[in-house]
Amino acid sequence: MIIKITRSGGFAGGVEQLGTIDTSSLGAEAAAKVQARVAKLERPEAAARDQPIGADMFRYDIEIEDEQGRHRRLVLTHEGDPSVPLPEPLGKLLNTIEGLR
Repeated sequence: MIIKITRSGGFAGGVEQLGTIDTSSLGAEAAAKVQARVAKLERPEAAARDQPIGADMFRYDIEIEDEQGRHRRLVLTHEGDPSVPLPEPLGKLLNTIEGLR
């Protein structure tokens, strides 16, 4: 599984590549952790929660290519206020990817 995360928007409207990870290059435990984080993001209850609306929001595009070569994309928004935590599944996925660098 290959996961690419891009953040765009915010006050300046920039685009930032936050990370790319190929789970086939990881050990079994680390790969399973990343795949579990992605699965949690894809659950209906994660997609159904209210997404904030506003001009200066951050948009997180998560592109996923599975082992069969199928592509899918998830999009989450966040208000960009440092005092407001990221949605829990997204924050954990980003922390996991950051820890694997």
